[in-house]
Amino acid sequence: MTTVLKVCFTLYLFAVVCGGHVHGVSNGASGGVYDVTEYGATPGSKDNKDAFVAAWRAACGSTAGNATVLVPAGTFAVGAVEFSGPCKNAPVFVIDGVLRPCIGGCHLSDDAWITFSALTNLLVTGAGTLDGQGGVEKNKPKTTTLELDGVANSTVRGLRFVDSRGFHVSVHRSSRVAAEGLRIHAPAASHNTDGIHVGFSSHVRIIDSVIGTGDDCVSVGPGSTDVVVTGVICGPGHGISVGSLGREEGEEEVRGLVVRNCTVRGTTNGLRIKTWPGSPPGMASNITFEDITMADVANPIVIDQSYCPHDRCGDDADKPSLVQISDVTFRRIEGTSSSKVAVQLRCSEERPCIGVRLDGVNLRCGDDQPCRSQFANVRGAPALEAPAPALWVPTDQDARPAPSDTE
Repeated sequence: MTTVLKVCFTLYLFAVVCGGHVHGVSNGASGGVYDVTEYGATPGSKDNKDAFVAAWRAACGSTAGNATVLVPAGTFAVGAVEFSGPCKNAPVFVIDGVLRPCIGGCHLSDDAWITFSALTNLLVTGAGTLDGQGGVEKNKPKTTTLELDGVANSTVRGLRFVDSRGFHVSVHRSSRVAAEGLRIHAPAASHNTDGIHVGFSSHVRIIDSVIGTGDDCVSVGPGSTDVVVTGVICGPGHGISVGSLGREEGEEEVRGLVVRNCTVRGTTNGLRIKTWPGSPPGMASNITFEDITMADVANPIVIDQSYCPHDRCGDDADKPSLVQISDVTFRRIEGTSSSKVAVQLRCSEERPCIGVRLDGVNLRCGDDQPCRSQFANVRGAPALEAPAPALWVPTDQDARPAPSDTE
């Protein structure tokens, strides 16, 4: 590393470590930089897992303040690895290089490739890329690229994710987590490659990120409360979704989701809530979608309580979902739909939707033609909190399911 690069990195690191509180990452004396190359990591195709773990353990055990693990510029192969806590400091993990799964000699399962677990005050950041090398192949394990499991007061910021084999980022059993300024990309034809998935977590913020995948840009699963998604540009993919819900017995509720100031472009769905037919009881409530711009979206607004991708429902296909959906607001949703049915609310016969509000929904359907809306099993009619725009024509006829896709 040249002297100039060393100076630049020192200034960058000072800003990361000492620049103030970021979701619990506190000020403090520097705990030093733990460069993975000093622990034996080398660019290339060999598995650097052991070197990464050694650098992590040294940094995690430091008592001298905010210790930083550094992955410098270069392309590094690493097998499935877990960076676990608790640590004796507020750890920072800087990825400035490119990470790829090792080629041969290691195995990626259906779980996660890179996991951070049992940690507080973690910051994962850098100018680097996590390349899952997934592509569009269906037979690869559906490995999540980066998982936060049991993490609190932490942030993932500024990284680029490409071609995950499964979810790109998963927030699981965590609280007070932020994903900021991420760039996530996978082919539109890739399978189950959600951009960011949240499950069994609370107080999660997804902010100012660009996400285009072969599945949901953001998916909010069971057990998620107080989740805010703002400033996301989504597309291609399947939009921003709640669910799927109701596949397992005893699922925890989804409550307190806000999706705000987002743009959805060229996706198969826009804003969606999906539950399985024949599901056990569950709940999804207090959900707000507002100030959303749609551009050429096939199904801009969807509630689908007969969600059955690839006809995997068996004998339950004709049974009603028992997930209760309530207090859902779509406010100031504007733009264009690539289909004639812009709003589809297909709720459960057994648990009709309650408190659905449509406020300032203004969607155009090709050549400025009127869009249609289809409602089924919505208790009362969806409440119109403002006059329906001229190009939005609600009907109660012939409700049909939204197109099924990957889960």
